[in-house]
Amino acid sequence: MRTAFIVGVLLGIAGILAAARYVPWVGPPRLPSYTSVVANGGRAEEFVIRLPADRISAHGGEAAGLRGGAFPQDTALPEAFAAAPLLVEQFRVRDRDGSVIGIAARHWSQADGDASAAWLLVIPSRGALLMAADGEAPRAVDAAVAAAGGQPGGTWSGETTIELADREGGGKVIGGSGEFESLEGRYSESWIVTGVGESGELKGTIELRTVTYTAG
Repeated sequence: MRTAFIVGVLLGIAGILAAARYVPWVGPPRLPSYTSVVANGGRAEEFVIRLPADRISAHGGEAAGLRGGAFPQDTALPEAFAAAPLLVEQFRVRDRDGSVIGIAARHWSQADGDASAAWLLVIPSRGALLMAADGEAPRAVDAAVAAAGGQPGGTWSGETTIELADREGGGKVIGGSGEFESLEGRYSESWIVTGVGESGELKGTIELRTVTYTAG
């Protein structure tokens, strides 16, 4: 299941890159990249997503919990996937200074207790970055909000941090295109949740921190 999931994401990337090669696009201005040098010649970079402002869409089965509520509300997953442990999310992506620099898709699925998640970040003028991790539990955000005093179906405010991937335990940078081509490394994924709104929308930030090296 995990292999099929990753292959599906890779095929989607291939389609995007093929379209980008043959369809005439207007060249976007290149925004500065805020990277820092780390030991052994690698580079570190941080990407930020603000919730709910940067949420473009979300669709998921019951196992996804709060994050799986249909957004926009008049859309839904295909019937074949509606009951599956599946979550598909799309966001705007910002740099550490808060400027919107691209978009991201996050796919999560679970089969026989083995969960996998994959991120695809697309940054015009720079390229696409693919990352993946294993081991995310269903309803991880719901459990953290409940532990901080949130009630199912109710509003909540406070602060709780959920580490969904870490650079030590399995968040892997797989590669990409453009300036991300031939890179490998690790990433961490932190959800800092500060509230739940009346419609169940999450408030807070997602922080993605990468450390990458040239493969070889």
